[in-house]
Amino acid sequence: MSGPNQTTNNVVSWDDVDYYDEGGFRLDFIGNTGVGDAFSANIGNYYGAGNDVVHGHWLTGGLGNLTLIKVTKIDGTAFDLNCFVLTSNTAVGGGPALGSEQAFIHASANGTTSSFSQLLPPENWGFPATQIFLGSQFDGIKAFWFVANNDVDCFGMDNFFIDEPAPIPEPASLKLLGLGLAGLRLARRRKAS
Repeated sequence: MSGPNQTTNNVVSWDDVDYYDEGGFRLDFIGNTGVGDAFSANIGNYYGAGNDVVHGHWLTGGLGNLTLIKVTKIDGTAFDLNCFVLTSNTAVGGGPALGSEQAFIHASANGTTSSFSQLLPPENWGFPATQIFLGSQFDGIKAFWFVANNDVDCFGMDNFFIDEPAPIPEPASLKLLGLGLAGLRLARRRKAS
């Protein structure tokens, strides 16, 4: 962060962040002009919702200078990324997504080259937000990073589930799973008759 090291507290928001360390992980904000654009990289209560988020503004959208947001374990060891919350992926600063946004998350087995990439869905600015569940391609990785390929302005994240199980899916997903299991039971009964 610009100036001395700071600690997040769900109340303040820090601008002009160079990198952020927490729980043995480092999140690096990388831009083509380096540190100095206060609007490019933010950590903290950016949306005013009483929680700490990671939020940045991409060079592709014109609001900031970010070209990459990269997360690694400080000791260089491998880890599993199971899910995170996408709080913004929009070409409209502070507004709704247009639907054409192209931001990707990359997994890296060696920490430097991409071994897998996944297109992220467009997401309106702020909350409510969307949980992004990730597959086995994000197990045993040494880094993951985010990039934007087109005019994405605002990009935000929260609640990374690293080396811990992903949260239980939303109730609507559980209801669909229950209906599917009930259908399988009915199919088995029909075959047994």
